[in-house]
Amino acid sequence: MKKINGYLEGIITLKSPLSHIGESHGPDSYLATQDIIGPNGYPVEVFTFSGNALRGMFRDAGAKYMLDKLAGDLTRLQVPLDIFYLLFSGGSIGGDQKVDIDKARKIRQNIPVLSVFGGGIGNQILSGKLCCNDAYPLCVECEHIIPQKYLKNMNLLSWRQMTAERSYTRTDDAKDENKREYLKLTNEERLALEVGEQVSLFEDESKKEEKKKDNPQQMRYTIEVLQPGSRLWHRIDVKDMTEIEFGALISCIYEWSKHPYIGGQSRIGMGKVEVEYHWHPFEGEEVSGFIGVSDRAYLSQPAQEAKGKYDDFLDRYNQYLVQNQETAVNMLEADLSKS
Repeated sequence: MKKINGYLEGIITLKSPLSHIGESHGPDSYLATQDIIGPNGYPVEVFTFSGNALRGMFRDAGAKYMLDKLAGDLTRLQVPLDIFYLLFSGGSIGGDQKVDIDKARKIRQNIPVLSVFGGGIGNQILSGKLCCNDAYPLCVECEHIIPQKYLKNMNLLSWRQMTAERSYTRTDDAKDENKREYLKLTNEERLALEVGEQVSLFEDESKKEEKKKDNPQQMRYTIEVLQPGSRLWHRIDVKDMTEIEFGALISCIYEWSKHPYIGGQSRIGMGKVEVEYHWHPFEGEEVSGFIGVSDRAYLSQPAQEAKGKYDDFLDRYNQYLVQNQETAVNMLEADLSKS
């Protein structure tokens, strides 16, 4: 059976601010950074988006896609907690289970998305077939790391010039008279709230700060973000995948495209992105615009060959899930129940 080897590589473009926390000091959080050796040969600090976070994001999307497809239109699939963690988190190592080579082979054969990402099953590790790299900003500090074709005709900035601070306020709605009528309070809670408001008029600043720590419903906080318009270079390496497994990987990106956000604070609109990946097979020619994500998954023109491959892989994977539904559901120890 022919194995697929190569890598997906492309650019992630921020359509809204990106929060990816590395350190926090009190209510303030800052972007994740790491030291690299810069173009001048000296260590330099630079923002990176974790490959582990991207891998987890695609794993979650792929697990959801598979379970929804196995369940069909009128039901949902519910799996035991240990299987749930295996699918969405990669499982864990531990317990008394011995290495079962036959079971590992059956998992690879019947649950392709687990074969792609791997996981921990009992005391054995099922190795994956995917290497998800960190994403680096297109900036001065990383110009020697990022392929030059992505840097043409660009006036590169330092990554620090791409950052900003966003400040937010969380109010204590219990102190809003217009909302107080909806609040159910015990006598003790009502007295504490009223006394607290009265005392606050006479408290010195030090006591007010202490009270804020004990009662954090009302607070002001700041988030360091990478600004909209910033671009990140990303690469995913594919190793010895079958066509079905490659289809499973594509299904992950397809499912994620329904909610194309990365990082934290998506609840307030942060982390919305556009992505375009090019496919570089180790044998064969590069396929530009193999898969992209904007408001939905799409295939760029004139990559008609890529479209055929994309549709073929995805269709084969969908057919595989339908044909092997019973076997996969049994291996997942799942229950089909009405929605």
